[in-house]
Amino acid sequence: MQKDVKMYVPSKAGITIKKSSGIKEKFRPGKIIRSLLNIGVSLSMAKKIASKVASNAYDGMTTSEIKMLVYNELQKIDEKAADEYLAANELKVRTSRDKIEKFDKKKIERALIVETGAPKHIAKKIASEIWKELKKLRIDHVTSPMIREFVNVKLVEYGLEDLRKRHTRLGIPVYNIEKLIEEGSRDNANIVHNSETIHKYVADEAFKQYALLRLLPSHLADAHMSGDIHIHDLEFFPARPLNCLQHDLRLFIRFGLKVDGTGDHTSVAAQPKHLETLMNHCGEIMLAAQQNMSGGQAMSLWNIFVAPFVEGLSYERIKQAVQMFIFNLNMAYAARGSQVPFTSINLELGVPEFLQDETAYGPGGEKVGVYGDYQDETKLLAKAFTEVLLEGDAYGKPHLFPNTIYVLRKETWDPELLEMVHELSAKYGTPYFLNMETSYNNVLVNAMGCRTRLGTEWTGNWEADCLRTGNLAYVTVNLPRIAYRSRDDDEIYDYLHDYLRLAKEVLEIRREHALKCLNQYNILPFLSQKFDGEMYYRIENATMSFGFVGLNEMLIAHTGEGLEDKYSRRFGIKIIEEINKKAQELRDETGWRWSVLQTPAESTAHRFAMLDIERFDAVVQGTEGAYYYTNSSHIPVDSELDIIDRLKIEQKFHPLTKGGHIFHVWLGESAPNPKGLMSLTEKICKRSEIGFWAYSNALSFCLRCKTLMRGLKDSCINCGEKDEIEWYDRITGYVQQVGRAKRASGGWNKGKRQELLDRRRISL
Repeated sequence: MQKDVKMYVPSKAGITIKKSSGIKEKFRPGKIIRSLLNIGVSLSMAKKIASKVASNAYDGMTTSEIKMLVYNELQKIDEKAADEYLAANELKVRTSRDKIEKFDKKKIERALIVETGAPKHIAKKIASEIWKELKKLRIDHVTSPMIREFVNVKLVEYGLEDLRKRHTRLGIPVYNIEKLIEEGSRDNANIVHNSETIHKYVADEAFKQYALLRLLPSHLADAHMSGDIHIHDLEFFPARPLNCLQHDLRLFIRFGLKVDGTGDHTSVAAQPKHLETLMNHCGEIMLAAQQNMSGGQAMSLWNIFVAPFVEGLSYERIKQAVQMFIFNLNMAYAARGSQVPFTSINLELGVPEFLQDETAYGPGGEKVGVYGDYQDETKLLAKAFTEVLLEGDAYGKPHLFPNTIYVLRKETWDPELLEMVHELSAKYGTPYFLNMETSYNNVLVNAMGCRTRLGTEWTGNWEADCLRTGNLAYVTVNLPRIAYRSRDDDEIYDYLHDYLRLAKEVLEIRREHALKCLNQYNILPFLSQKFDGEMYYRIENATMSFGFVGLNEMLIAHTGEGLEDKYSRRFGIKIIEEINKKAQELRDETGWRWSVLQTPAESTAHRFAMLDIERFDAVVQGTEGAYYYTNSSHIPVDSELDIIDRLKIEQKFHPLTKGGHIFHVWLGESAPNPKGLMSLTEKICKRSEIGFWAYSNALSFCLRCKTLMRGLKDSCINCGEKDEIEWYDRITGYVQQVGRAKRASGGWNKGKRQELLDRRRISL
């Protein structure tokens, strides 16, 4: 950043100051001058005060101490200006929107006028009185709920009880509840707008505030709200702190199903004896576990473990049972505020060698040989699953769940089945591909559509590493902000280490709280139920992950070039290697499974960009009000690079993100050739280190005449309808409606909608 010579003030060399978040930075008197100029103090006076403060500064001094020195010096000269300085620089507000803002009494005025209809002169008078009251307290932070209560007291004092009722807080403001009822929220594209989701969002706000006020120390809460880091699923932190789970279906085949985890409150099912019963149990397992999880769930090796149940059955019966399972998953609007469970199924194309001699369990939980005996049945289930997905629903729309992940191995490669899978990719763009031929994958890797990944690099035991566990939680680091704050490479690494320390603290607290939820509070009974004396969920094998957003924008801000430039890219690789180094140090230090992942960032990439544009000369994608950062280490979606060059760049980051990664191929409006897609898949498997990818189609659906169209259409090619055209595409790790239609019941946030429009698509 270029220095302003006019604002230069001598200061002691080497002095660092400590921010409220615990991060240290160099003392810069110029910041004091700018803050004084912002409230109308003359330049000469601002320099004089800054010089006085600089002469008294010492190494390790806190920003609060510096601000109080400035305030005391200014008060000697101009008491009114001192009060304005305190309001602008000392008093901060922790808002209910996960931000820290400077106190502004005009916001109190506006809230009273908008939310209660108070006359302007009353609103202005109350706001001034609130400021006087807060000033007397000599505190540096207040919360928006605290300010709201001050205002409510004033309304009572003025005899304005009706206005107080409109302004009072019920977990969240009455005004916000009205907006939820009338308009809903688009923080999560998997949530439709209905009465149950309104209940969820109201409860979410209360739990978020509880997590920030009670579970997390203030410096971590501040780091999240200011946008240095992002704590995901904050609303689930208090009661569902565990993110995602990979099930082991064999246990439920052997021991039956208790959906409440205890058998005390609901009916208990014995071991399934028929395929249809097992399909029903698969859905119920997902639905029951979803009540305990904040994120998604998956079933790995699904068709292998189900295979003994289809022996001797007709293909029609097999397909009908699979169809029931898929429809049930898409119709179970009973999870986390009327969502369908976020589910993924990992399908194998055959029985891999490491499972050939493993004991197989069939009807009634009986031992029925080994899984190597069920090659044909495994393939039939994969075929039936794919055919059901190809047929779509009754309107011809794609089944959005489960996220279906096809595991690609040289030993089980099946050209005929894979041709059908690529027909599905060409038609709907819903499948994912997991490449087991990379140098860093071993006998088993599983994934979810959201991209979280488990492999056998933890203990080397495929069951312990990949089943009955998952991602405990992840915290995302705002990489572009590190560049905005840094002047050289050394400062980049200093800030990176500071942010990772904050993320580490959050994850440690979350793990400790999760253990209490499992063992002490007994609020996660499905996960804590025991099989053969062992808890179902293996928290000791769960990943605790560092996520990141905006590597491309970080590089542009720091070097002038993004990931497409090979010299900048080398520095970007060093950054992700440094995060991995920290994860390895923590594995050695704690014995816990620390990892690095490409954050899905459905809302985080938008949130970070919107926060940074207010405070920095930020490098962002998108347009005003819909800014976003490029996700993780991806190439920007509007890049002119061809698919092969993009692949060559992004593959370098997959071995560095073993906690989860993905490569996106955005397909164009013309129908792709399935054989062309399959040819690309073979090249990716044989010649790249890409571990996980998907071919994504943009689709349009007319809600009026039920016509499905390729591409993003503004009118129906069949009936001409314009208002009721809905769009579908992959938002991050799942395909979902965009929310274009006038009567859409859900949809994407502004940043993701802008990214959708920016995506450069290819034809194959």
